Amino acid sequence: MLAIRVNEFGDPSVLALEEVPEPVAGPGQTLIEVDTAGVNFGDVLVREGQYFGRKALPVIPGWEVVGRARSADPEGAFAAGDRVVALLDGRGYAELVAAPTGDVVAVPDRVSDQVALAMVIQGATAWRLLEGLAPGERVLVSGAGSGVTHLLVQLARHRGAGEVTVIASSEEKARQVGELGAERVVRSDQGSELKDQLAAGLEGGKVDLVVDMVGGDTLMAMLRQLRPGGRAIIYGVAGGSPAKVSTGAMLKNGWSISGLWLGHPGSISLREALAELFELNLAGNLAPTLGPVLPLAEAAEAHRAVEARTGVGKVTLDCRPA
Repeated sequence: MLAIRVNEFGDPSVLALEEVPEPVAGPGQTLIEVDTAGVNFGDVLVREGQYFGRKALPVIPGWEVVGRARSADPEGAFAAGDRVVALLDGRGYAELVAAPTGDVVAVPDRVSDQVALAMVIQGATAWRLLEGLAPGERVLVSGAGSGVTHLLVQLARHRGAGEVTVIASSEEKARQVGELGAERVVRSDQGSELKDQLAAGLEGGKVDLVVDMVGGDTLMAMLRQLRPGGRAIIYGVAGGSPAKVSTGAMLKNGWSISGLWLGHPGSISLREALAELFELNLAGNLAPTLGPVLPLAEAAEAHRAVEARTGVGKVTLDCRPA
C-alpha cells in the first residue's frame, strides 16, 4: 500500500510517498480502508521530531481517518463496510490503517469526510475543554486561528457561556472568531503588551476559565485575568515556549491549572463526544472551518498550509488509490 513516511526529521520535503507493508489488525483493532486523513499541527511536530519525545524513525504521521471498516464492531457500533471515522495512535497518512476499535465511530450519511475529521481531534478537544463549563461563566481563549478555538467558541455559546473572549494575532483571525460568536476579541498584534491589551479588552473584569494553546508570555498574560478560584486548561504550546507558573500564585488565588491531551488512553469517550458533535452539526449549530483537500502525494503542501497558521481551516488528504 502507499503511505507518507518520514525517514529523517526536517521540513515538509522529508514527507515521502512510499510503498509500505499493510498493517495487520491485532486484538481490539479494526482495519479501515482510508478515504481521507486529517492533518493537524501535531503532525508537523512529529515530522520535525519534536512531538512528546517521539524520536523513532521511520514514522508515518496522522492520527485521524475516515474510511470503510473491514470488519464489524463486536459491540454492534458499526458493521463491516460502514463508513467510519477513527482516532489513531499514528500512521494515518496511508491507504489502510489498524485503529483501536473503541475509537472507531460510525459517521452519519449527511456528515462529510472533512467535517467528520474536524470533529475528531479538534472537536473532541473543544468538547473536553468545556466539559465542566457552567452557564454564565466567562471564558478567555488563545489561538484565534485554531480549529479547536473555532469549535470551542460555538460550543461555549451552545452550553450557555456568559461571554467568550478570544486573543487574535491578525484582523482576519479576529473577524473569523467574531463571526463564530466571540463577544470580545483582543488583538495581540497591536504593539502594546498583551497583559495591558487584555486588561483593557476585558474592561477590568475577570474570567472563570482560561483555555490556552500558546504557552509562554501569552499564558502568563491570560492568568492575570483569571478570577480567584478560577481554572485554566492548557492543551498546547504552539508558541514554542512553555510557561513557568508560580505555585505561590496558584495557592494565593486558589487556581486549578490542568493539561489536556487526547493521546492518553481512555482520556475521552470518543463515541459520546462525536455523537453530540455530529448532532449539533446536523442541526446547524456547529460548523468547523474547512480548508483544502489535497492528494496524499501532496502531504508536504498540506503541512505548509497548516504551518502557515493563517486559520486556513481543516486540511485533509485524499488517500484513496488512484
